[in-house]
Amino acid sequence: MNAKLTILGCRSGAPSTGAAASGYLIQIDNRTILMDCGPGVVLALSQQNFVPALDAVIISHRHADHCADLLALAYQRRFPEIQPPLPLFGPPDLAIVLDGLDALFGMPSLSSLARPLHDTYAFHPITPGESFACAGQQVHTCAAQHPVPTLTIRWPDVGLVYTADTALTPTITAFASKANLLLAEATYLTPDGHDLHGHGHLTAAQSGELAQRAQVAHLVLTHLADAANAIASYEQASRCFKGPITIATAGMVLPLERH
Repeated sequence: MNAKLTILGCRSGAPSTGAAASGYLIQIDNRTILMDCGPGVVLALSQQNFVPALDAVIISHRHADHCADLLALAYQRRFPEIQPPLPLFGPPDLAIVLDGLDALFGMPSLSSLARPLHDTYAFHPITPGESFACAGQQVHTCAAQHPVPTLTIRWPDVGLVYTADTALTPTITAFASKANLLLAEATYLTPDGHDLHGHGHLTAAQSGELAQRAQVAHLVLTHLADAANAIASYEQASRCFKGPITIATAGMVLPLERH
């Protein structure tokens, strides 16, 4: 099996310091799946000529830093040439985003872009906790602790777990058990002034705690609120997790192995 993870974007909120918001490319054998599509991700995709190569898209939840570039991707795939529709998987309320963007940005004067999202994506709603088949792979999910329905995602064949946005919960810990690679959000450096459970985010130390409790092989920290905290985030996580830790950066490629 030839498999790898490419970090297209790793910022929370918005693109900054040369990196897009959340976006990750999963390539397994000859299939290519985009996981989250935040602002700036489509530029990163196009720079590597991945837009026409996509086989499917998975969106963890409907917050803008994880899905706003679905509109840009639709434009890319509908103009100037129309490309085949893409399977799109995400929580059921992602339909609100698709319908809303079409209503706001559809171009009735141009048939190919009259309903760009409706025509680009074949949407498959996934209730957190469901498993589904995507581009030849079985994908498992569990419910993240976040203000909107959010998928924490596991790729069992390659042992990859993506937390998406979530607080630390026993459910997430069990779901990540023995992962080869845990791609974990580490939004905040400290809990000070943050409602971590209500807003549904992790500190770097909690990401390390999650990795240690789940006995994962490799922890990759992503979704930092401030890229300047990268070294401090690494240090905080390493106090809890004794295995290898990597800070995600745009363009980074990580090999995936059969679990």
